[in-house]
Amino acid sequence: MRVRRGTGRESYPQIGTDRCRRPGRAMPAAAIVLAAVLASGPVGAEALRPPADWPPWARQLARELAPLRALAAPTDAVWERLPVVRAEARGIVGDGRTDATRAIQAALDSLTDGGTLVLGRGIYVHSRRLVLRHRRTRILGEGARLHASNPADMCISLEGDETELRGLELSAITVRRGIRLETARVTVHGRGTRVLDNRIVGATSAGIWIHGARDFAIVGNRVTATLADGIHSSDGASNGYVARNVTDITGDDGISVVSYLSGARSGRILIEDNRVSNVHWARGIALVGAYDVLVRRNAVAGTERAAGIIVTREQSFNTYGVDRVIVADNDVSGVARLPPLAPTETTGQATIDVNAHVTPTPDLQVRQVLISGNALRDGLTDGIRLLGGVCDVTVTGNEIRGMKGRAIAVVEPTCRTTLARCAGNAVESGSPLPSACKRE
Repeated sequence: MRVRRGTGRESYPQIGTDRCRRPGRAMPAAAIVLAAVLASGPVGAEALRPPADWPPWARQLARELAPLRALAAPTDAVWERLPVVRAEARGIVGDGRTDATRAIQAALDSLTDGGTLVLGRGIYVHSRRLVLRHRRTRILGEGARLHASNPADMCISLEGDETELRGLELSAITVRRGIRLETARVTVHGRGTRVLDNRIVGATSAGIWIHGARDFAIVGNRVTATLADGIHSSDGASNGYVARNVTDITGDDGISVVSYLSGARSGRILIEDNRVSNVHWARGIALVGAYDVLVRRNAVAGTERAAGIIVTREQSFNTYGVDRVIVADNDVSGVARLPPLAPTETTGQATIDVNAHVTPTPDLQVRQVLISGNALRDGLTDGIRLLGGVCDVTVTGNEIRGMKGRAIAVVEPTCRTTLARCAGNAVESGSPLPSACKRE
C-alpha cells in the first residue's frame, strides 16, 4: 500500500478516541490446515486443467494452487459442535448510539474453547479494535452492522487460528488515509482464518489486510470506499484463496499481494473470479514482490492512473523480485482513464504491465510470468508491456483491442530472454508487435 491523500467520509458522530495496541505478526500456532475443510474437497468452479501449451512451470503451479479452493468449503459441522452466544443474551446493544466495544469484546473473550457470537439485526458501534484471539471463534451477522466510530482505531483483528468473520456489514468514519494495521477495517493474522460474505463500506487504510496469515480464505466480500487497498496481503501472507469478492472505489490497489524486503515474502495465493472497479490512485490487481500466484478469471474495469493488472518489483518501495505468476482468462478494460480536468497524470503503465526498474540481479528480477487468454480493451497506453529486468515471459492467446499505444511492447529489456514465447494473440490490424511475436 502507498501513502496517498484521502477524502473525508462520515456516517455517525465519533464516540471514542482510545487507541489500541498495534497487532503483531500471526500468533504462534500448530501446523493445522482446517481438517474439516479439506475433508470436504474442492468447491466452486471446475478443477484447474492447465492448457497443454502452457509452459511446464505454469502447468505445475496451477495444479499446486488448485487445492487452495478447499479453504472456502462449508464448515457447518465444525461450528455446530461449538457454543453459540447471542448478542441480546449478553446485553450487547445495537441501537446505533451506544458504544458496544466492551460488551462485544467480553463476549468474544468468553469463548475460550471456541464458538460463535451472533449479532442480530441492528447497528453496533465500536470505538476501538475488536479481537478474536481464541481458536475457532467467529462473529456471525444476522442483519447486523458493526460501525467503527474512531478513524484511528477501527480494525476487527482475527488473531486466533481458524477464526472467522461472516455475514456482517462493516461501516466506518474515515477522515484521512492511514497506513497502520489498526486503521484497516479487518486484519487477518491467524492460521486457517476466513472472511466470508461481508460488506465493508469505508476504511482508513485497507478494507481487508492479510498480515502474515497462512491457509486463509477471503471469499464473497464486497469492499468499497477504502482510503487504501481493497484487499491487501503482505508480511509473509501465504497459502490463500481470494475469490468472488467485489472491490469498488478504492483509494489504492483493488487487490494486492506485496512483499517488502524488510519482511517475509507473500505468495502461494489463488486469486480468481473477483470484480475490481473504480480504482482512483493505483492498480486493479497488483503483484509486487510476490511468488507463486495465479490470477484467473477476474474482471478489472476502470483505473484512473495505473495498470489494470501489474506484476512488478518496485525499487521505490524496496520489494522483492517476482517468481512464477500466471495471469490468465481475465477481462481488463478502461485502464488509465483519468476524468476530464484531473489534477494528476497517468503512470504510463499498460493494461497488463510487467516491469522491474532495477539492476538485473536474479533476486530482484521478475521471472517466469505467463499472460494467457486475457481480453484487454480500451486502454490509454499499451495492452501488454514488458519493461526492464523481466525474464522468461510467455504471452499467448490474448485478445487486445482499442489500445492507444501498442498491443504488446518490450521496453528497455535487460534479460537475455524477455519473451520466451509470444503467439496466438488477436490484435487489431496494423498494430506493431515485437519481433519475437508471431502474428496470427
